[in-house]
Amino acid sequence: MIFLTVGTWRVGYDRLIKAVDELAGNGVITDEVIAQTGYSSYRPEHLTVMDFCSPEEFASFISRAKLVVSHAGMGTIIETVKRAKPIVVLPRKTDLGEVDNDHQFTTAKQLEAEGKILVAYEVFDLPAKLEQAKTFIPAQGQISHGIIDAVQQFIDSIAARKHV
Repeated sequence: MIFLTVGTWRVGYDRLIKAVDELAGNGVITDEVIAQTGYSSYRPEHLTVMDFCSPEEFASFISRAKLVVSHAGMGTIIETVKRAKPIVVLPRKTDLGEVDNDHQFTTAKQLEAEGKILVAYEVFDLPAKLEQAKTFIPAQGQISHGIIDAVQQFIDSIAARKHV
């Protein structure tokens, strides 16, 4: 089973849900996909869908999944890395209105460099990353303080630009 989660951000993440649904529909993904879709408006045809789930259900889905596909949300990444599960993330983009700033790119780049996650920076990268995930073994260990510092610096730089 693959667990697709887009978190609880007030803006849906139709781009990722639609991409995974299409990959399941055309046979690139053959496993069952359970999808937590949040506030998204896109309704998948090939996935088992729930809008939200409890923290306990969330943890259970991650534990049972052979792969997690997600936005680059720290909560999902931390839970997945703690369980030594492979995760493919597609960071949300500011220019598409999916998030207020591009901190998810900073998060993704740092954790990719640490060998903890696989990153599809564009939708068309997903098939290759899903294939890579079949043999990917995430680096163990806690998320470094470097990622927390990098995200904070990025957010601070955005705030500073808004005040200039």
